[in-house]
Amino acid sequence: PPSVEEVPVHTAVVEEVPVQEATASEGFSGTASGSVSTHTGSKRSRTSGVWQSFDEIKETCPDGREVSKARCRICRQILSARSSGGTGHLKRHAESCAKKQGIQLRQQQLMLNPDGTVRSWEYDPMVARESLVRLIARQDLPLNFGESPAFEHYIQQSHNPRFKAVSRQTSTRDLENVYHKEATALKELFSTCTFSVCVTSDIWSSRAREDYLSVVVHFVDDDWQLQKRVLGLRLIDVSHTGENIAERIREVINEFNLADKIFAVTLDNASANSRAIEILQPLFCVYAQSFLLHQRCACHIINLIVKTGMKRVGDHIDAVRQAIAWLTASNPRIAAWKRFCIAAGVEARKFATDAEHRWNATYLMLKVVLPYSSLLSDFVQSRGGPRNSDGSSVLNEHVWAIVQKFYQFLETFYDSTLTLSHVYYPTANIILHNLLEIATLFKEYENDDVLTEPVFHMKQKYLKYWKNIPMLYALAFVLDPRCKLRGLSAILSLVGDTIGVDYSSFYTEVRRKLYEVFGRYEVKFQEVRQRRPPPIPTTGKKKIQWGRIWGGSSSSSIQGGGSSSATSGDASSHVVAEELSGYLDSDAIHHEAQDFNVLGWWNDHKITYPVLSKLARDVLTVPVSTVSSESAFSLCGRIIEDRRTTLRSDHVEMLLSVKDWELARQHAQYTA
Repeated sequence: PPSVEEVPVHTAVVEEVPVQEATASEGFSGTASGSVSTHTGSKRSRTSGVWQSFDEIKETCPDGREVSKARCRICRQILSARSSGGTGHLKRHAESCAKKQGIQLRQQQLMLNPDGTVRSWEYDPMVARESLVRLIARQDLPLNFGESPAFEHYIQQSHNPRFKAVSRQTSTRDLENVYHKEATALKELFSTCTFSVCVTSDIWSSRAREDYLSVVVHFVDDDWQLQKRVLGLRLIDVSHTGENIAERIREVINEFNLADKIFAVTLDNASANSRAIEILQPLFCVYAQSFLLHQRCACHIINLIVKTGMKRVGDHIDAVRQAIAWLTASNPRIAAWKRFCIAAGVEARKFATDAEHRWNATYLMLKVVLPYSSLLSDFVQSRGGPRNSDGSSVLNEHVWAIVQKFYQFLETFYDSTLTLSHVYYPTANIILHNLLEIATLFKEYENDDVLTEPVFHMKQKYLKYWKNIPMLYALAFVLDPRCKLRGLSAILSLVGDTIGVDYSSFYTEVRRKLYEVFGRYEVKFQEVRQRRPPPIPTTGKKKIQWGRIWGGSSSSSIQGGGSSSATSGDASSHVVAEELSGYLDSDAIHHEAQDFNVLGWWNDHKITYPVLSKLARDVLTVPVSTVSSESAFSLCGRIIEDRRTTLRSDHVEMLLSVKDWELARQHAQYTA
């Protein structure tokens, strides 16, 4: 067995073991009262080498006799040291103790904490295997990664020589264990939560030629932070009918016992999804008492609007696309382009063609290539690039002028898509701002010499989906303390003037619906109300300069703004309306910066508005797009890559879920 000296001292932590006194052969207990003195010498010097591991001490017996003892320097145990007893027992103890301590020293290593302090660490193969499978899920690695000789060599040489390779079968079992462990924790959270959840779902076709349906939930936790979790990714190997879609969504929701906590469902605009909502409506309307919000994906609508315009300028965008495809089709041509740029004193840039079915990819392609428009035209012309039927180059000033203007026109749609796709802040309360921006853009370009036709068709598509503003958008806007009813009145007037629609009746319907839904919440959550007087509204309101909404730029104004304009039928009783009226009659807050935390504001005022704050939390939780589901497919696309098309569907679901849950801990789902 190795001696203590053979163990590297700088990588070990020796923990002191409590003194354990052995029973002496003289017949008295080592714990008996009496004086103990340390004595490293004696009348006759100790010549045995075993004393390098012991200290000689003297103990006084109850009868006054002084006897010699040996105390182990490693474990501090006290043994008999009578000269007549020899040193054999001391030698055996020293060898055994050194062996045990050597194992301890190899297992217990130093670990450096982030703050610079040091703590002891003991290698645990089970912990290592769990961490490995989390790494596999997080980095989209193959399940046999743990048995890779290169990975085993790296860990053994750099981190832990005791690491042993982990087989694919073991990693698969560990993945299942981690998934069930995390899913159980999530179920426990939902079983005790006081919040509702909002569901998004979408369908995706994988490289393995299999279709999957995702189920994602959004919720505001008890710390009033917006959260997102992937609950399921189910194989849908049947036709995509409303019945089959509803069945798989219901299956996942029931597994997590969330049927009575659903406030809203957001799907894309497929007709099958409308049928699925009809089936799910009676099953999921428990929480909101027959009031289940169904939202169509706003980003999908933007996609339809933009594609309508792209059809009208498609030939010009195709010309740019052809030029880029020609340039990147040959390595010598790419090298020549690089030399061409250097000669012109411009940094060379590589271009990539877009995915035609993704308009935002087209926008980004144009963003990269437009600064090189003149240079690229010269290169294509001089090198015999793509030509039109009349022999002229596909790229000319006319093409670039139209492409440049259309790119600038698309910027508002691109920015709106990014804004409405976020995960960690509410989007329902800000989408009316985006609708106003888009409507204003149409009015600005409707008489443009170049874009008149595209703008006309895009505006018709806009009116098809958003002429009738969804109720969610209005309710969320009112529950933003910067807006309230007066702000809603102002923005409806602005949008209406821009697209030629009268929203007076819609405003009245929103006010009526707000009181109706609040009445239901009053009944559902009446036990949370604390007996305290409601806030006293101010007699007047300050004029807040919040962009055009408070700037008075609208030529007409929808009458109303405070609760006093509500009819007597807006609430079941004056008591029910008291809390809501107090909120609506108070001044809107002045905070135009983008860093305003609307959920934080409601958390700070949940005592003042105990019931209304719950309604606000539920409404602001609803995402206006299904991008969260589509981002899950982006993660899944890296899981089911070309080398992993034979993965079982349940393992695909486990890998995706574990990865999403790991990212959620770091608040990094949006950036993955």
